[in-house]
Amino acid sequence: MDELEELRAQIDEIDAKLVELFEKRMEISHKIALYKIANDMPITNDEREKEILNENIARLKDRSFEPKLVEFFSMLFKLSKEVQNEEFKKQTKYQ
Repeated sequence: MDELEELRAQIDEIDAKLVELFEKRMEISHKIALYKIANDMPITNDEREKEILNENIARLKDRSFEPKLVEFFSMLFKLSKEVQNEEFKKQTKYQ
C-alpha cells in the first residue's frame, strides 16, 4: 500500500467513527426535543451553543483549525435543531 492509500484508509476509519458519533448525536437531539416539549422549553439555547463551542475550541491542539471547527459545530447545531424542529412539528400536529 502506498502512502496515499494508507492516508485514505485512515480517513475511511475516521469517517466510519464520525458516522457512528453523528447518528448518536442526532438520536440524543431527538430525546432532547422530547424533553423540551414536555417542559415547554425553546429549541434554541444560544448560551449552551457558545459553551459547547468554547469547550471544543479549547480542546484544539492546532489553533489554525479553529475557524473550521466553528463551522463544523455550527453545522452540527443546525442539524440538531432541525431534528428537534421536526419533533416539535410532529408533537404539535397531534395536539
